[in-house]
Amino acid sequence: MEILNVLKCRLEIVDDTVSSQQLVDQLICDAPRTEEPLLHLTELDCVVKRHYDWLRNLPRVRPYYTVGSNDDVRIIGTTALLDCGYVCSSKAEVLKVLEFRVDPGVVLLERVGGNAELLRFARRKDVRVVFDSEEELRMIHQYFPEAEVLIRFRLSEDVQPGCQADGEARDLLNLAKELNMDVIGWCFNAGSSCCDPAIFYTAISKGREITDHATIVGFNFKFINLGVGVCGQKDVQGQRYASYINRALEDYFPERRGWTIAAEVGSFHSAAAVTAITAIRGKRIFWNQRHPSRIDQVFYYVSGRVERTSHSLIHASDPVCPIVWKDRDECGVECRTTLYEAGSDECICKDLLLPELNENDFMVFESQGNLTRRISKSAEGVSCPITLVYVRRSMWEFLKYLSESRFPRELILGSRFLKNVWKIEELERS
Repeated sequence: MEILNVLKCRLEIVDDTVSSQQLVDQLICDAPRTEEPLLHLTELDCVVKRHYDWLRNLPRVRPYYTVGSNDDVRIIGTTALLDCGYVCSSKAEVLKVLEFRVDPGVVLLERVGGNAELLRFARRKDVRVVFDSEEELRMIHQYFPEAEVLIRFRLSEDVQPGCQADGEARDLLNLAKELNMDVIGWCFNAGSSCCDPAIFYTAISKGREITDHATIVGFNFKFINLGVGVCGQKDVQGQRYASYINRALEDYFPERRGWTIAAEVGSFHSAAAVTAITAIRGKRIFWNQRHPSRIDQVFYYVSGRVERTSHSLIHASDPVCPIVWKDRDECGVECRTTLYEAGSDECICKDLLLPELNENDFMVFESQGNLTRRISKSAEGVSCPITLVYVRRSMWEFLKYLSESRFPRELILGSRFLKNVWKIEELERS
């Protein structure tokens, strides 16, 4: 109930009949027509729906929320009610999670590097630690020798961090045994911009080889973390990954007992939950030289920073595309369009075909919940978005019911309510 009290004072509960479309309309109607930062509409319903979608498609894989994806306490609190584990990369992230009385045993701390202070903190809080180099392993041995640790590997030289899956991983396990460390399993790093589900089959097969070597060395592995690599945009569902991951687990880890199998679902849980609403603050028209009355191209300068989705990061030919929040018959002719962040030379997307708009018109970007909050806070000269958080009344009642359950996973999977509402609304504008 304490989590609910924290959440309730930081969000607005709306009727079930209120659509995402209506929420966007309301925020735009209330938005001042002056220089303002980006607006973020966060719908906690989406976080719960994504969690349900994941569990029903990948029942053996426990979601571990990557706090760095979006560290909004309302999203973290919701994932705590959903019984997620957590992946953190700083002291601040760990503290945010532990404020919700999460068991430290389900918190993984990564990227410790040579940070002795961070390792001392990890020891006090008794969280698990991830390593992928000899330097990290020796630092953990020095400052947190009794830690339960996981070795992280990669398959591509282009991906960091992570050790090589073959020789380097074996050498590190041999060293860990010499140091009398307690290595309990492995983590895979596909790279945050990888959306190829087939890579997980290869990773799990390679993880089996690492596990077998660990057994020979004398370790008893019990934890698998499939890592990042799950896209978060609205049209991506857990089913996309299920066939590869479930088949690989059956082929290489058929044992049902004694294993904790996790995946880092920060993007999957948070991206679709956030819609960015931005206003046009400046406009530059390039006229056609042969036909002076015809527009050749338009540059728009929009408020705040909009991030590309993980899909568009990979497929440059499929850029992040805004929804023009204006009736089509009120717009001008379609023309080639480039969007820039107002007050900077940062190009958001280019060569889009959009109708001509005016200053103070609005654009909407879906699936913006991954990384945007952290980037906005850390980028020099960029204001943190104004974030407004909503949840539907029936979903709030479900979260209250969930908070009282000793078996949240079973309750979620057996919920008729979630079975009927799990699909996420995609925005449209005529």
